[in-house]
Amino acid sequence: MERYRNTGFLVSGLLFAVIPLMFIAGIVVFQLAKNVPDARIARANTLLSFKTIRAANAIDEAVQDAERGQRGFLITDQDAYLEPYTKAKERLPQLMVELQQVTNANHDQQERILKLQADITTKMNELAETITAMRQQGYEAARAIVNTNAGRLSMEAVSADLASIMDAANARLSTRLERAAAAEERITQTFVLGSAVAALALVVGAFLLARAYRRVASSEQMLQATLDSVREGVGALDYLGRLRAWNNAFITMLGFAASEFRQGDRLPLEKAGAHALGGRLHGLQAPAQATSRPTLVEHQGERGAVVEIFQNPTADGGNVITLLDVTERRRAEEALRQAQKLESMGRMTGGVAHDFNNLLTIIIGSLGLLRRAIGPDNKAHERIDMIYVAAERASRLTKQLLAFARRQPLQPEIVNLGYVVQELLLLIRRAVGEAITVECVTAGGLWNTSIDTSEFQSAVLNLAINARDAMPEGGKLTIEMANAALDNTYAARHVEVEPGQYVLFALTDTKGMDSETMARALDPFFTTKPPGEGTGLGLPQVFGFVKQSGGHLKIYSEIGEGTTVKLYLPRNFGQESVPTARVTALAVTGRETVLVVDDDQIVQATVASMLEELGYTVLLAANGAEALAILEKGTQIDLLFTDVVMPGAISGRQLAEQAVEIVPKLKVLFTSGYTENAIVHNGRLDRGVELLSKPYSREQLAAKIRRVLDSAPREPRQAAEV
Repeated sequence: MERYRNTGFLVSGLLFAVIPLMFIAGIVVFQLAKNVPDARIARANTLLSFKTIRAANAIDEAVQDAERGQRGFLITDQDAYLEPYTKAKERLPQLMVELQQVTNANHDQQERILKLQADITTKMNELAETITAMRQQGYEAARAIVNTNAGRLSMEAVSADLASIMDAANARLSTRLERAAAAEERITQTFVLGSAVAALALVVGAFLLARAYRRVASSEQMLQATLDSVREGVGALDYLGRLRAWNNAFITMLGFAASEFRQGDRLPLEKAGAHALGGRLHGLQAPAQATSRPTLVEHQGERGAVVEIFQNPTADGGNVITLLDVTERRRAEEALRQAQKLESMGRMTGGVAHDFNNLLTIIIGSLGLLRRAIGPDNKAHERIDMIYVAAERASRLTKQLLAFARRQPLQPEIVNLGYVVQELLLLIRRAVGEAITVECVTAGGLWNTSIDTSEFQSAVLNLAINARDAMPEGGKLTIEMANAALDNTYAARHVEVEPGQYVLFALTDTKGMDSETMARALDPFFTTKPPGEGTGLGLPQVFGFVKQSGGHLKIYSEIGEGTTVKLYLPRNFGQESVPTARVTALAVTGRETVLVVDDDQIVQATVASMLEELGYTVLLAANGAEALAILEKGTQIDLLFTDVVMPGAISGRQLAEQAVEIVPKLKVLFTSGYTENAIVHNGRLDRGVELLSKPYSREQLAAKIRRVLDSAPREPRQAAEV
């Protein structure tokens, strides 16, 4: 019985559902049979009207996007803001074609489209001209174009054209809708049909609302993903300073936790310290709101971090803030400036050193000749000695300049710094005096390094003398040597450093210096000593030597605590070089034949006089071509003594290579005041090359000539490498 009752309810329900549906279906069939042709035509025309309006709206959006991209670029001078402009410029031709196609049958609309095409061309040309002016001439030139109002007038013309096209389309649409309304009046307005239409409208409305909600949520997610993908900190605030949108980098750079804030929260910038990034940002809020202009400032943090703050006001009184960490960029720029300064100094020093050392060679050589020529005249000898001391000082100054500019020729060898410094300790103690205690600490298992020992000893003595001068009342000098490793983190903070293993040499005194002095300590010619007591090239010479050796120099100092200069020299895995035994009695005269090649006739004559006094037979040549001509005659020559830098097609290095081909057993000795890259590469003498740097005395010349002549003959392969 219960089952039949349920069946009756079901049948009744179905009848109540089916009868209205059948009634509505009958009405629908009747209306379809009567109005289908008109409905099809009306639907097609309505679709054209909607396509016309949609195409016009798309063109309007594209033109506005182009103008918005231009404004963003003018405000920020960043090409990224031109993306809307570029996309709009690419889309507009296709949009115009679509608009022409949907209005092809309407002659009036086609005329309006032609005018729209001309106005859009004018507007886009104005935008392109403004962007070009900004790139080539700057903001003021672009602003001048904007102030002509040509852009505004062309935009108004475009808007008017689009409004005319859409008005015409709306008018046609209205007409068609009126016809549709007339057709609908013929349809029986029944309760069931009205309810069905209302239900359908509700369903469609709910669908559209749901779709709009999904689109909004998707846009918000896309915006947040975009913000989180950029390395800059970006935050959008309303006029009350409440958060609208932000990324984690923005909150983190301000020193807050990302989980502390939600949309609508206020940033407590006023609680940040005056020197903190948040405090600086808080101080910019009021001026930015007062001027309503974009603001770009740079903030220097307490730990050296540099952040660019760009604040761009919005129309509703809020602003968009961008924080960009430019610390590494500033460090790279500073390293580049330092490298350019060194390069300029090197170029200048190289040109001066060559000619200056030639003059000093003449002066020093001539003084030696003059001293022996005048006999036992003590007064004359005293004056000659004074001139010689002055020439030596000038030579030392030139050498210091070359060292700072990393242009001195080095002869590195694999050594253990512990042994080198132990040999130097007695000289250091004598240099600093008894008022200063010298302590040396060497760590066990000290690694080897590859350095020019004599230049390293000169650098250490420079540091010790600087420490002595900083402690006139006495103190303590501590020398430490240990193994060290500079990791990637340290190298990231010092762009000129290669991470790896180093041998550390540190020298510490008990007299600190202030930050201003420490900042300029490596500048050439900067000195805190009274006039006449220092050249300001001591530390720069040490710095140049360390950098030329592939190392790193770091200075730490605190007033009242002391100054530590650390030299990091690259570890070398080779075996320590065997010290060369010193010859106690070196024969400095000879009977061999020496071919002297130098383009400076006075230098040539001076060297010839010194060699002839020593007993050598001397032949002279002014350039490489003359020297080769002498060699090709078959003249017996034991040593080629040639300048490296000479005018003409044949350099000193090329002359030596060709001379050895003519006379395979020929000994070669180079000389130069500045070698550049002929026989020195990466600051180091090429293998097998003998060099006597200018200026030199008669004794230095005699010893070097004798040493080269008495050296073992070169193998054929070595001869080919000269």
